[in-house]
Amino acid sequence: MVDHDQEPDGYEIIMIESKVREGIFHKVVKDLETGKAVSCSCKCWTKGNKPCFGMRTVGFDS
Repeated sequence: MVDHDQEPDGYEIIMIESKVREGIFHKVVKDLETGKAVSCSCKCWTKGNKPCFGMRTVGFDS
């Protein structure tokens, strides 16, 4: 399931359900100009700075 929230500053928050943990959602921040994910609320990104499943689903430039 994917849910979209439009942000006024050129970014969009996309909620993507975790593949591993049912009922847990990744809050992926997408840059509307590039169409690529720029950050996520998950531990992969916040602790290890590694793109997660949700970020790769949206699209990510490393």
